Amino acid sequence: MRSLRRWTKDTVGLLLVFTIVGLSRVWPPRWTLRRIAASAEVRAEREAAEEKLLTRVREIEAGVPWLRPLDVVIHDECVDVRGAGLFDANPPRRGTMTCAMSAYIIFSTDGEPEDAAAEIHRSFPLPDGLSTDGIAESLHWDTDERKVALDVSHNPIWDRVTRRHGEKSVEQLRRENGVLFMWALHQQAYWTVV
Repeated sequence: MRSLRRWTKDTVGLLLVFTIVGLSRVWPPRWTLRRIAASAEVRAEREAAEEKLLTRVREIEAGVPWLRPLDVVIHDECVDVRGAGLFDANPPRRGTMTCAMSAYIIFSTDGEPEDAAAEIHRSFPLPDGLSTDGIAESLHWDTDERKVALDVSHNPIWDRVTRRHGEKSVEQLRRENGVLFMWALHQQAYWTVV
């Protein structure tokens, strides 16, 4: 009899824990997060983040005069980060939703990719770590092992992609221009829902 009570108590306790964990993964609901992502307050932060990224893009274009972008892609997204560290022993404090923005300068050169990358690093070096505006930068190009691609999530709560030079995909640009370079600028989150 005592073992039955203990088993019932343990089972109810486990059900309670799983219920709380389950509710924390769905509360607030996605429609509430979408409403927050489209709110005027988030929009103002989004516009400020976009201006910082575009200012840096203009600095890069002015600092590397031979760089002629085939496209400049701005990707803005708000993603649900609940459960991202569920099985991590020391999970980072992330919140419920994070909104961040990235810019991708896609270009090609006539010479060898390694020579172009060396020239960029010599004449206009990328910052180590985050810049004062909270932007991390990286430069990649197509190799036999890996082709450059936009870094996008597959199930965002809200997202927007804008392109400066039309709607051509990265694959179309590669077919037309050969080896592609991608100068990626990733901004720290401009909005987080805890």
